[in-house]
Amino acid sequence: MNEKPYTSPFRVAVDAMGGDNAPEEIVKGVLDVVKEGIVEILLVGDQKQIELLIPSPRPDNLTLIFSQGVVTEDDHPVEAIKSKPRASVFVCADLVRDGKADAYITMGSTGAAMAAGVFKLGTLPEIERPALGGPFLGLVPKTIIIDLGTSVDNRPSQLMNYAVLGSTFSRVFMGIQEPRVALLSVGVEEGKGNRQVRESYPL
Repeated sequence: MNEKPYTSPFRVAVDAMGGDNAPEEIVKGVLDVVKEGIVEILLVGDQKQIELLIPSPRPDNLTLIFSQGVVTEDDHPVEAIKSKPRASVFVCADLVRDGKADAYITMGSTGAAMAAGVFKLGTLPEIERPALGGPFLGLVPKTIIIDLGTSVDNRPSQLMNYAVLGSTFSRVFMGIQEPRVALLSVGVEEGKGNRQVRESYPL
């Protein structure tokens, strides 16, 4: 750890209430991160619960933002935006939308995280829906996979959308100027795979 804390220009909103062991485990992770002094954390959650878990004095690079309600796995994400507009995951997305945070993280409802992204932040032009994904760590360097379970049934046009998202992520975050795109299928030969894959290949 650096002897002198580094003031980072990056501000990350963290949903303290999302996840199986929230808020305790989320707060523990956040406190570990702020000790490194390389990022500012905006911790979003229920005031009574998270204030009990934060040491005094509070670290300079930790800000508490209070929310009302939590979106559970049983909630319909789109309906939750209307019925729980101040839920922690939506407040996180609002912070990014309003320029008060650069990114948000949640371990809570995947559907709510996706809905928050779409309705609060929007999508890239012509992208129909968001996707889960990211890089493999160590196994196959400079490789990412999209989608990891947001949707179990996609039209070919949506798989093409995922190719656009993956290419953009590869260029912006991984520095790969000309990323290759591949379809995960049952063989490398053209024409292999189910109808979905065969129709997606020429796209």
